[in-house]
Amino acid sequence: MIARATTKPAPARPNLIERGIAVFAPRVAARRMFARQVLSLYEGGRSSKRRKKSRDNSSGERLVVRDAATVRATIRDLERNYDLVDGALSTLVRNIIGPSGISIEPTPRNGTAGDSFDDIDDDFARTLLNEFRDWCRRPEVTRTLNWVQAQDLACRSWLRDGDQFTQLVEGTGAFIQHASRVPLSLELLEADVCPLDHAPTENVDAGIERNAWGQPVAFYFYKHHPGNGRGFIHGDLKRVPAQRVLHLAVRRRLSGLRGISLFAPAIDRLLDIKDYEESERTAARIAARIAAYIKRDKEMEWTPAPVETDAQGNPVERDFLLEAGAIFTDTMPGESIEMINPNRPNTVLEQFRTAMMRAVSRCIGLSYSSLSGDYDGTYSAQRQELIEAYDGYRTMTQQFVASFVQPVWERFVDLAIASGTIKVPAHIRRDSVAQAVFRGPKMPWIDPLKEANGLKALFEARVESRTAVIAERGGRVQDKFEEIARERELAAELGFPLDTVSNAPTDAPPADDRDDDEQRRLPRQRGHRMRLVRTTGDTP
Repeated sequence: MIARATTKPAPARPNLIERGIAVFAPRVAARRMFARQVLSLYEGGRSSKRRKKSRDNSSGERLVVRDAATVRATIRDLERNYDLVDGALSTLVRNIIGPSGISIEPTPRNGTAGDSFDDIDDDFARTLLNEFRDWCRRPEVTRTLNWVQAQDLACRSWLRDGDQFTQLVEGTGAFIQHASRVPLSLELLEADVCPLDHAPTENVDAGIERNAWGQPVAFYFYKHHPGNGRGFIHGDLKRVPAQRVLHLAVRRRLSGLRGISLFAPAIDRLLDIKDYEESERTAARIAARIAAYIKRDKEMEWTPAPVETDAQGNPVERDFLLEAGAIFTDTMPGESIEMINPNRPNTVLEQFRTAMMRAVSRCIGLSYSSLSGDYDGTYSAQRQELIEAYDGYRTMTQQFVASFVQPVWERFVDLAIASGTIKVPAHIRRDSVAQAVFRGPKMPWIDPLKEANGLKALFEARVESRTAVIAERGGRVQDKFEEIARERELAAELGFPLDTVSNAPTDAPPADDRDDDEQRRLPRQRGHRMRLVRTTGDTP
């Protein structure tokens, strides 16, 4: 039984001094005891007339159930109708999965299970990768998405809605036709399909069935999207075992499994920016047009407007045509023509918008330059911002890989072997068949020349390997080396060099006219000089 937390402070107890004062002046002792209790509280926990403090300590699951649907609908509306939010989502997805999706490099190893430093079998790794590439063309049940598009939409739904579900459809049968030889397809589901308010029993909460430890046992999904306008149909829910479901969630609390939108804390700020921009655009449109009005004297404010009539008594329409050198003579007594001046553009608009977008960018983990499109600044400032943002992108990449990409890859390998599509050689360690390295998009270069020189220095200092750098750039070292070898072979066949610097030998050094004894002493002298260089620190 978990005790429910109370928001009331513990009652104050009088100390020795207050008990002594209470003998002669109980009211004074009571006031002193109350003042001591007030001073002992945190200021952040006390409400005042100007600032009311929240006392809602509900569990994360309860808060999500209450507010997630409203937050989700608001962010979707902003995505549809506000370019800043749509651009932020697109940039986040691009930096998390990249234009080609998460890179997968299989690493199956040779030897027995007892060996710990076995080599990677490149031939079997290539076999796995080739079969996976064939599956990637149409991995989804509708056959309308490839693997990169599936990752893109799954990641976008995860960040925007807070939840994204994927059902693994496995095996062969009349109910499903897989697009590849491996009997595996993905059914991508939005957060709406798992009802937040479905809690028929004690072990089912927010559409997820759990055991005593809180582990997911099964998920309840609508057979049809609840937002298709058909309404809820009795028996429309289905129970799917947790082993066949992948769940991406943006969680901020330990309590609960459902997530809430990444943009939830920034909704009010985004709406303020949108409203302010709309007001400024309206004012700018008015300022771009010349608008005028007829101003009447105060004495005429409560009298009917004078009307000019012709000889027959019919009202004459007055036309004030604005042109160069125009003189208005049709004004009535007490009237004047005034121009509307909206005082736009607003000089503080950019400052306000910049401050608001900086706060939003920190909330969602996107760099300010990427959110605003403002890339002014020095190389050092831009690189510092890029490095800080890149660490945040890699964190979200690892979350996406752990909850979506890696389980899909491991299940693909298992089903490819079980279906006989891939034969595992006898020398491959069984526990390493599905092992792989997953890498997100490469870190972009601000100044390619400086970045390349930095990598060259790392190579020469033996600090970094070419394998790691090629993988960081989104490639495989085997593929790159094979490309380079084929390129050089073709260049040699066609008879032209690839290197920009000529490799022709330089002029021969002058002949050494020293005698044999002096030449035999030369290596020893050179070695002695090198030892002096290391000792004194002089430049050799």
